[in-house]
Amino acid sequence: MNSFRKRFLILLSAAVLLVGIVCVGYPQTGQSKEKTKQEFDLILHDGTIIDGTGSKRYTADVGISDGYIQSIGNLDGAIGKAEINVSGKIVSPGFIDMHSHADTEVLATAKSSLTQGVTTELIGPDGWGPVDLSYMSELEEKGLAINIGSYIGFDSVWEEVVGYDDRRATVEEIVDMQSLIEEALEKGAWGISAGLFYAPGNYAKIQEVIDVVSVAEKWRTNFPNHIRNEDNHVLEATAETIEIGESAGVVPVITHMKVMGPSNWGKSLETIKLIQDANKRGTFAAADQYPYLASQTGLIAIVPQWIQDGGHEEMLKRFADPDMRRQIEEQIHETIQSQVRDAGDVYFPTKQTTLADIAAEQGVSPGEATMQILEKEGSIRTIYFFGHQEDFERILKNPTTAIASDGGATVSSSTHPRRYGTQPRVLGKLVREEGLLSLEEAVQKMSGLPANIIGMIDRGFIAEGMIADITVFDANTVTDKATYDNPKQYAEGIEHVIINGQFAIKNSEPTGVQAGKALKRSYDMPSRPISLNEAHKVSVKGHLVNENQGGAKKGPKINIMVDQQADQTQSKAKLQIIDKDNNFQINLDELGILQTYKGWASFTGTVKLKKNETMPILVTIDEKDPFTGIETIRVKIGENFQYSGTLKGELKVD
Repeated sequence: MNSFRKRFLILLSAAVLLVGIVCVGYPQTGQSKEKTKQEFDLILHDGTIIDGTGSKRYTADVGISDGYIQSIGNLDGAIGKAEINVSGKIVSPGFIDMHSHADTEVLATAKSSLTQGVTTELIGPDGWGPVDLSYMSELEEKGLAINIGSYIGFDSVWEEVVGYDDRRATVEEIVDMQSLIEEALEKGAWGISAGLFYAPGNYAKIQEVIDVVSVAEKWRTNFPNHIRNEDNHVLEATAETIEIGESAGVVPVITHMKVMGPSNWGKSLETIKLIQDANKRGTFAAADQYPYLASQTGLIAIVPQWIQDGGHEEMLKRFADPDMRRQIEEQIHETIQSQVRDAGDVYFPTKQTTLADIAAEQGVSPGEATMQILEKEGSIRTIYFFGHQEDFERILKNPTTAIASDGGATVSSSTHPRRYGTQPRVLGKLVREEGLLSLEEAVQKMSGLPANIIGMIDRGFIAEGMIADITVFDANTVTDKATYDNPKQYAEGIEHVIINGQFAIKNSEPTGVQAGKALKRSYDMPSRPISLNEAHKVSVKGHLVNENQGGAKKGPKINIMVDQQADQTQSKAKLQIIDKDNNFQINLDELGILQTYKGWASFTGTVKLKKNETMPILVTIDEKDPFTGIETIRVKIGENFQYSGTLKGELKVD
């Protein structure tokens, strides 16, 4: 019997329930909570904590046991099976990469991601990935060095049901696509990704997208979209994504947000305003961005969509028509001019040369060279130097823009440098060297904000009761090394990476431990904005009725009160559960973090057992369960005890 299970039995054997009322929150520098005679698996001593909320850094110890953050404060009197002094180093939440094209066979080691401080990657972006999400369990069985989650891809679903022809979906096909999406959400998908830029998703009209995606409204999830156009029609494409989100009841996310092409530079003023206006209307709208002024996709990205209708073979047939070939050549030239300055900005990392160089060597135009490459080699990896610094900075500084790599775990030596350097580049170049963000803002954009956008409630913050995904780095030395010509260079300055309580990187070296998990999302984990600096009150009073009892019998008496004042780090909290049938005891020891959104609330903390042992607690509260319409409470204590029930009583989330 493991120690975790023993502690669970201690919990159940207690006779009387105690009530804990404490003032809790994040201690500021110089303010610490005395902890004595506690035992932990690991203690990180004297670190500078940047907790992912955007709040000011502070100094404290972090005690970790059983994969959770159990205590934050002064742990000088505590005992750790392992203890590490991280004085002068930043202790942050593990970074969450919400847009990863990870090579799945590399996830067992994931050195390129771990050396960037990444602890979780979301795969299946841009509308792609398997329709059947059971592949996630298969990846977990093979062993994972990092956590992974998966989107369900709109484009994959469209191709599965409608195919690759440019035509309208029938009513029956819309229903079939809705069923596939709902099935994926039931299996734990973290959102519905789309690539309306790419065929065949590009063939779907806006109302068809809304009709398909609207099945996800009750799941309160998100819709990250590679918009239809990032150059000449970037305003219309951004507005379309926001309209889809608002109409379908999902959070619109402009993924790898950018403005392409010299004639469009400056339009970020308007695209950002579209996002800000949506938030003012009450629609949470967000974006993600990578810290480079060059994108990577296939060469086919500069081939107009109508030429791709019917798939690769049909495209090649059009190339073979002499009259059509000349027309296609000119349209490729127009596309190049809309996205970059010229063909010299179209770079092939596998060849380490540009489209302009290849065209000159062959004595043909860039459009003709493009068709020849597609005919002989297919849609090879292509980097497009598209951007302008002012647009980049404007998008970066928008409060609802998260950092994501558009890369992911790899061992490739011919790829975009973002796959080896995204997060350290933000911390080194953008924060330390250029001062575009504070360190607190940068960490939030790589941890707490992506967690909230995708719906995570137990990761993304340094707080008691949160799962111990932690990155420790040196703010003075952290840097990216990868370049466009030599991308396979691992980042420096990430000293420790802890995943589910275990070291994946220790003293800057991978440990080989496969502590990662395939994470699943449920509908009580809504996509939401960060609302931690606002005043919130949560009150619950009544009886829980166990769902398995069909509402026929009253369950435990429950009383919860959490009062969070605006711009304060402390909350007043009270938790009381009296379960006469099971005769057990809980003492709320510390409240970790409170999160609220539209009648929903969640908080973490620790409950104290005998001999000063503690266990993490996670509580989620719904004023109105989206599927049942009933007030619902869910309580999870550690990994072994969960209670879910409806409430007979009063519940309010302000």
